[in-house]
Amino acid sequence: MKYNYHTHTSRCNHAIGSDEQYILSAIKANYNGIGITDHVMLPFIKSSYVRASYEQKDEYINSIRKLQKKYEGQIEIYLGFECEWDNHYQKYYRQLLDNKEVDYLIFGNHTCYFKNNQEYGLKITSQKAYLKRYLRNALKAIRSGLFTIMAHPDMFMSKVKWSPYASKISHIICKEAKKHNVALELNCGCFINESKKELFGENRYRYPYDKFWKIAKKYSNIIVVGIDAHNPSAFESKNLKLMDEFIDKLKLNVTAKLDIKCRCKGDNTNDR
Repeated sequence: MKYNYHTHTSRCNHAIGSDEQYILSAIKANYNGIGITDHVMLPFIKSSYVRASYEQKDEYINSIRKLQKKYEGQIEIYLGFECEWDNHYQKYYRQLLDNKEVDYLIFGNHTCYFKNNQEYGLKITSQKAYLKRYLRNALKAIRSGLFTIMAHPDMFMSKVKWSPYASKISHIICKEAKKHNVALELNCGCFINESKKELFGENRYRYPYDKFWKIAKKYSNIIVVGIDAHNPSAFESKNLKLMDEFIDKLKLNVTAKLDIKCRCKGDNTNDR
């Protein structure tokens, strides 16, 4: 069985292809299930290079719900969002689930912050300060009960070198994810779209980072593979074999399918 719970749409303005093209590509690649999780549309936030405007939310939801019905019996389709953590939006995220607008949420810790209707990336004053911010947001999100998956939990290795403190926060994240039943995602994005590069004295991909996943293995975390598709062709990328090799090398126990159900309005079998 093959399931992918991390797929974007062209609405985010850094992905291409129609919604239906992603579904058809997943079917062609023999996937049993696909989760569509575009970057969450946020009230009052204007950041056209990252996410669609809030006014496009209903169109996005309606489009994926129609595809769920159209391809029923051919592939399981789940509707969600990839969300950053911000205290101000916690209630909004909860309403998305409680109102059955989406089936699930994934947490992408891009260490953004929102101010004056704009979205900003965190400026790194020091590696330790960055890691502290990363950990603080991760713990709030994991403990919130809102998120089924933490996407690319080792994304911080794009910005820092491995250190005793990086190891410490990895242990904390893995321990808390295990405690709160949040799956950790092995993200294929760098394998598909990038090459190895020199980072802090290592020739490597930005992520996945092996030392983090060795820690996740110790805690027996729930681990899923996420395509992080920004192009329908991602489902048939030859570079996906690199993830298979990564998993085999570390002997990771990967979960094929999560218990996510459609929360469509009017569906009485929509428990998370």
